[in-house]
Amino acid sequence: MIVYSNSCSFGAPDQEHKIYPGIIAEKMSGKLYNDGMSGSCNRRIIRTSLRSLIELKESYSDILALIGLTFIGRTELWQPHLQTKQFSDGDFHSIHSEAIANLDWSGGFFTKMYPDIYKLAHPEVMDYYKNWLLHFSKEAAVTELLSDIIMLYNFAIHNDIKILIFSNCQKFPILPDVDREAPFLKSLVKYAKLKTNIIDPWEFSFADFALELGHLPKDKEVYGIHGHPNEQAHIDFSEYLLTKICSK
Repeated sequence: MIVYSNSCSFGAPDQEHKIYPGIIAEKMSGKLYNDGMSGSCNRRIIRTSLRSLIELKESYSDILALIGLTFIGRTELWQPHLQTKQFSDGDFHSIHSEAIANLDWSGGFFTKMYPDIYKLAHPEVMDYYKNWLLHFSKEAAVTELLSDIIMLYNFAIHNDIKILIFSNCQKFPILPDVDREAPFLKSLVKYAKLKTNIIDPWEFSFADFALELGHLPKDKEVYGIHGHPNEQAHIDFSEYLLTKICSK
């Protein structure tokens, strides 16, 4: 059995402790294939998951996919000037830098957005990022992401791949930012809520799950409550996901 995982840094490999993809693979006696990468946006997670699952399906019949979504306020761009290709993903790179990551985000990613954060991006993409932030809409981001989630879910089901999709970093926003009853979103929300393989992103996230159990982020001094879950949080989250997997 292959346990496939994709995410941002919440489930990315090379952490200093056990993380949920590895724990689940061990519990299910599966071989882990982890595409998680720090700084990822949701578009990268969906695209690379689709590509890898197509390739894995050529060699394996028994696949479980764990797809952990990230913050909706992240984006990417084709950036050949960086000269390093990411995991066979061409020149796609997230608009991200160490300077951005190391800002004090303890006040919240959207309640305390740095107005000049674009200046910390690579000079080649600074103008793009400035305008992306200017035109960013939570409602548009959720609509596009939910469309991608549904298409990935249906690809997996059609190809007999067991899949579980969930939000790692944050619950999806609600009114006044996102109107789930809007005509362009209502049917997508209804469809996703009917699929038990998609854990309701308006009701659940790994980050909130950990906090509710009293697990403070391991890097809370930098990111506050928006930091990365500690090892015990990963262990407890794995048990939660296993109950979802075993109920399918």
